[in-house]
Amino acid sequence: MSSLVTFDAIDKEWLPLSRGQFETVLGGAYELYLDHSKAPGIAKDLWPQVLDFLHDGWPSKYELPNGKALDFFEFSDHPREERIELLRAMEAYYADFQRDQLGPELNWMRGRRPTFIAAFEEVIALMREELAATA
Repeated sequence: MSSLVTFDAIDKEWLPLSRGQFETVLGGAYELYLDHSKAPGIAKDLWPQVLDFLHDGWPSKYELPNGKALDFFEFSDHPREERIELLRAMEAYYADFQRDQLGPELNWMRGRRPTFIAAFEEVIALMREELAATA
């Protein structure tokens, strides 16, 4: 199954290499860095899409998903303040990833570091470009 994040103002999209890449990049930000009170719409939209990842990392916290979510996230559809919060969360997550300061539930990613570095950099750049275009 393909995954997609759209950026309407700049007419671009992020097409991750796999569903796992989509879930890992956005799921880690969702669970570990996103302030859900500052981005409730984004948190609500992302939750069903990253639930497989969340269950794998935190099985006592998240039940096994039913597999009905689509990996399609429309970044542009959310209020600017929420998009800024998601960008902040993604940048913090990526910084910890680069410094190898992630929790033990995310250790499996270390072997695929170059792939994830490219994914983080691409989606963060698109978020920045979209926010600049809508300032």
